[in-house]
Amino acid sequence: MTDRMTTQLLQLPSSAKQRTAAAVSAALLAAISIAALPFGQHPIGTIQPFLPAFIAWFIFADLLTAHLLFSQYRAAGSRATLVLAATYLYSGLIIVPHILTFPGVFSENGLFGAGPQTSVWLWTLWHAGFPIGLIAYLAVARFERGRPPGRGSMPLALLAGAASIALVTALTLVALLAHDHLPILLDESRFTPLLSQGIGPVIWLFSAIALVLLWTLQRGRTVLNLWLTVAMLAFMLDITLTVFAGARYSLGWYLARVNSLVSAFAIICAIIYEVNRLYVRLARHQEDLLQTQEELHALNDELSRLSQLDGLTGIANRRRFDELLARHLTESRRTGAPFSLLLLDIDFFKAYNDHYGHQQGDRILKQTARLIEDRIAPGPASAARYGGEEFAVLLPGSGSHDAVQAAEAIRRAIEEAAMLHEQSRVAPSVTLSIGVASIETGQPREETRPAAAASAAGAAAAGKSGAARDSAAGAASPDSGEGSGATAEAAELIGRADRALYRSKDAGRNRVTLDEGTGSSSFA
Repeated sequence: MTDRMTTQLLQLPSSAKQRTAAAVSAALLAAISIAALPFGQHPIGTIQPFLPAFIAWFIFADLLTAHLLFSQYRAAGSRATLVLAATYLYSGLIIVPHILTFPGVFSENGLFGAGPQTSVWLWTLWHAGFPIGLIAYLAVARFERGRPPGRGSMPLALLAGAASIALVTALTLVALLAHDHLPILLDESRFTPLLSQGIGPVIWLFSAIALVLLWTLQRGRTVLNLWLTVAMLAFMLDITLTVFAGARYSLGWYLARVNSLVSAFAIICAIIYEVNRLYVRLARHQEDLLQTQEELHALNDELSRLSQLDGLTGIANRRRFDELLARHLTESRRTGAPFSLLLLDIDFFKAYNDHYGHQQGDRILKQTARLIEDRIAPGPASAARYGGEEFAVLLPGSGSHDAVQAAEAIRRAIEEAAMLHEQSRVAPSVTLSIGVASIETGQPREETRPAAAASAAGAAAAGKSGAARDSAAGAASPDSGEGSGATAEAAELIGRADRALYRSKDAGRNRVTLDEGTGSSSFA
């Protein structure tokens, strides 16, 4: 995860805002350094804590950058990145012998028997190695352009790290052991020989070439290359100020160290900025995601609710009716509580539609559904549109007596609503025929498929509608209930209610009929 994040951060395309920030940073570095050049030889004096603190921060920045670049190589497999990681490792390591051999920090003349030229030569090797490594990085990057990304080789990464360590060790030994044979670069703390012998200008030229190539070839297209350009500029200004500083502990010398530190921290600061920016975006996206999830849950709840409702009347639809019927029957069987089912049909509804039109027919269906819901007792009782002009009412906990009373209350409510129906043969207004079937407390509850089939056959013989026949057959299906007992019982109960409904019609309509298993009772 860390490798992938590092890869994403360092290879992100640079934005216009980032390029502006980099340009402003580079301009400030250049302006301050150039402005300080005329005063670079002004002595400041020795500030004892400065050099150890500077070196500690520099080592921390370079080694951390090297670690991140090695991580990127392992994730993306870019050998150019591996070269750059090895370069930063070299830079972060060679500063260690440089500070250990620097006079006056750990001992008067430096550790390991260092001579007066040892630390300045290590500084020179440090400032020559970094731009050379950067040029190598650009060359490898150009060579592997277009190469598909892959995973880096751990042995190759270890080899590059070992090579950097070996190179630093070898150069340190050369600076220590060959001290007397190396050209003099420092004359009593003054850098005049560094400039006069041409070594200072050569390493400055290396840095200038690296900077020009970096900008020409990469143009700061990615976050890494953009801030690497700023780092290289600061590094070159470090060399410039050191060469023209005149001596150690002068204004130019201190400012050169600051530029060197800026060079070391440029990549780290860019990564920290990107991490912070991505974290803010992630937090906002997380907030948006949570809000979207809440909205999605609300929409799912609404969708679930709408999927259970009839689109015209707003009461439970046929699917919901089947679910509730199976659930109530199962509960009734478990507890032995009574349960009743009402099937209701609008009398002469087809004639109403033919005479008044379908829009008026829809209005009657909606008003009838509302009146039915208004008349059933609040609680577990529920109304559903059964199909066409037929409705159903589920009355858990109600025996036949209570169910007949509820059905009669609904019938009267429809009658009293006086919804004009000139085509009706029983009344001048809309009326209902209702069939009631009940399961009483203590009634045997082990229904079987043959009983269900007989009930469905009886309903068909009574001339019931196609929708009702489908319900009886569907209720007997193993997939439509909660077990064969429940589905058989549902089919049997629907068949009984349907027989009672058609007996209401046969008896003259606008009445309630109770199916009592062996006979029926009608209530007008």
